[in-house]
Amino acid sequence: AVEAAAAAAMAPGGKKAEQNGSRGRDRSRSDERGRSTSGGGGAASSSGISGSRVRLGAAGKPLTVKKARKDIFASELGYKDESNPFGDQSLTEKFVWKKRNEYLQAAGLYKGTSKEQEVEKIQSKVREIFQVKKRRDEREVEKQLLDVQRQEHDKERHDELYDDWLGAEDTFHLDNAKSRSLLRIEQGRERPIDLVVKELAIVEGTEFDDMGILDKPPHRMFTEMGLGEVEDMMTDIEVNLKADKQHKAFWKAMQYACSEALEGKHREKAGGRGFGSGVAEGVVSEIHELLSSKSKSELEDMLIEIKASLQQGGEGMDTQFFDAVAAKIPLFMAHAEINDWHEKARKKSAAREEANRDSAEAAPRASPPAEEASEGEWDDLPEGGKPPSERGDLSPMLEPLSVLEEERYGDGACSPVLEPLSKYDEQDLLDPDDDERLMRQVRQTLVEAFAEPSAGAAGSKDRGLDRSKEDAWVASEKARGMESGEVSFNAAGKGSADEFHGEVSLTTKSYEWEGKYKPRKPRFFNRVKTGYEWNKYNQTHYDHDNPPPKRVQGYKFNIFYPDLIDKTKAPIYYVERDPESPETVLLRFHAGPPYEDTAFKIVNCEWNTSHKFGFRVVFDRGVLQLYFNFKRHRYRR
Repeated sequence: AVEAAAAAAMAPGGKKAEQNGSRGRDRSRSDERGRSTSGGGGAASSSGISGSRVRLGAAGKPLTVKKARKDIFASELGYKDESNPFGDQSLTEKFVWKKRNEYLQAAGLYKGTSKEQEVEKIQSKVREIFQVKKRRDEREVEKQLLDVQRQEHDKERHDELYDDWLGAEDTFHLDNAKSRSLLRIEQGRERPIDLVVKELAIVEGTEFDDMGILDKPPHRMFTEMGLGEVEDMMTDIEVNLKADKQHKAFWKAMQYACSEALEGKHREKAGGRGFGSGVAEGVVSEIHELLSSKSKSELEDMLIEIKASLQQGGEGMDTQFFDAVAAKIPLFMAHAEINDWHEKARKKSAAREEANRDSAEAAPRASPPAEEASEGEWDDLPEGGKPPSERGDLSPMLEPLSVLEEERYGDGACSPVLEPLSKYDEQDLLDPDDDERLMRQVRQTLVEAFAEPSAGAAGSKDRGLDRSKEDAWVASEKARGMESGEVSFNAAGKGSADEFHGEVSLTTKSYEWEGKYKPRKPRFFNRVKTGYEWNKYNQTHYDHDNPPPKRVQGYKFNIFYPDLIDKTKAPIYYVERDPESPETVLLRFHAGPPYEDTAFKIVNCEWNTSHKFGFRVVFDRGVLQLYFNFKRHRYRR
């Protein structure tokens, strides 16, 4: 067959015939494809992806693969060679790996593809692209839902943490307020609000060395206060109302009572009436007694009845009077609430004092049984004889050591020989009162000679010295008062480690001039300046209603040396390291005779030695003044 075909091809006119035959076959095939395309056009989708096998042009002619590729890219994806997001001008052209095809043809493995297969491959790729886009959109929606759920979960967790943080902050402010109140009470500079806080602490079970409380309910203090004191009390009550959630009802009652007292002070200042315009002055005291005797529940019932009567109305009913009484009932309800807490505190305080009294009485009773036992051991001994009445100048007869010795030696044989007073000279005899006075003086001299010197023994050291000038200087410095944020810094330090703050008791030191001058401690009057540090952290977490804890900002030392022997040498001061804590240092003042060194434990911070910021170190007319403030570090980005 191959040879026949070759012969036909070699024959004259055979090649032309063959070409005509192939052209006829190609034309018939194209006609069939055209008919199939026109017939199936109605079933093609609008997208053109799953439609005809070969696309037709505007004139009804089939498109080439390149034109079909361009048409699909433009209609389905919106990409053209001239405009596409990739900047590729040959985007619609197909990449052909020519070398690979040549190798496959040489190996006889190359399989060509028809135009329909190329178009179908392009359409499948476009469908895959749409599926990827759809899946990507679904993933975006899922991601958004997950983000929303995550945000809601984070918000709920943040709300829980914020609530916990608010509770911790309230507890922190409450503890600080209680600590400040207890510290002021301990230092003897308590304010009225501190005594109210102490009552609540006693009700909650806290025990103090001094369990004394107010002798009357706290709301009665307002009548004895001035207008400014009541306003300060209102500020303190509002701070405790925000911080102390446990006793919120009590502080609300205190706030209401204080506001009423404040309005009363303003009315008194303006010359107004106290109870109301609808109440006669003659029955005001009776109404006060009636409402004060009622409990909180009874006052609530009375208020409900008065409001019901006012709503119903009636002929002859004095509505103005009942309105005035109903307006005052909430005040007496607040008083009743305060009275309940005060009564609880009074009972606990009385019970505690009674227990302390019983324990104090039971302590000395522990020793009498031993004395009673010792007395019982001598019950079987004979009673001693009494001296004869005619020998009244002799001492009574001593008891014998035992009954056997009494029988052996006779009655009174073991007693010393007693002689009458008439045998002695009156000048050699001592009066018992004079003898006791002399013994007391000798004992006091020995105590002063052998006692160890300490800060508490300053009074014994100063005995016999004229320190009136120093006392006058101290009184003059004290009369100057305190500036804003300053408190006195003159007490001896208490506590240990970081809590110790104040005068330090120095160890005993010998001086070369002790034989010539009597050592003495210098007098002083010092101040410590405290205040709030409004750094970025405190500005974020605190405000003026809830201020941060106060910090020491500086000191003012006034040491008096009026009797300094060598007045040409000024006293000096040293800053020494504290071996107990790195948070504090020792500030020691040293002068010449006759003064000993004195030292104070202060906060370990860097001093600001600029005179513009209050630094002062001067010794003038026997007074050493050392004033300094601490540096304030400002943090910048």
